Amino acid sequence: MSDPAPSVTSMTEDDAGDRLARLLLPYRRRGSEDADGPDHRVGWWFTDAPPGVTREALRLVDTTGASRPNDQPPEEWLVAQAECRDGMLAGFVVPAGPASPRMRIDAIIVPCSQAEDLADQIALQWPVDGYGTALDLAVVEGFASRSADGPVWAATGYEFCPWRVSTQDWLGAAFCSFWWD
Repeated sequence: MSDPAPSVTSMTEDDAGDRLARLLLPYRRRGSEDADGPDHRVGWWFTDAPPGVTREALRLVDTTGASRPNDQPPEEWLVAQAECRDGMLAGFVVPAGPASPRMRIDAIIVPCSQAEDLADQIALQWPVDGYGTALDLAVVEGFASRSADGPVWAATGYEFCPWRVSTQDWLGAAFCSFWWD
């Protein structure tokens, strides 16, 4: 039986940053801009990270005083939703450098069969003062596969539910991503 992961309080920042990098590096979104490899001080985008990995990564960063960036649902809620909906998560991580390690989860990717219920839950549970809900601020994109390079369609969160009612079709998408910028 393995020992539980050490908490961020029992690790140095460098140890936590190294562990964070090891956890999320397999999910780094690769592109032409990072031909020299990942820069742990500048950070990188990650995508398709499983909920268990993401939950462990969140334990390594200081979330004291964390709020809802971009008025999105809290990161812990997104992780829980990905876990119960066969989903994955995406975001940005900076394992080293000033004020590190740090990370932000800003997208959840779920099978289309889960997308409408997730949209309803986001709208019901996460109001935004003076605007509407976190769903209204999201961008929803449909992807043909988890590994697709780009979406087959996109809609604002505000338009997503009425669009689904009118089309009754996923237009070639198998997965939906909800993200906040």
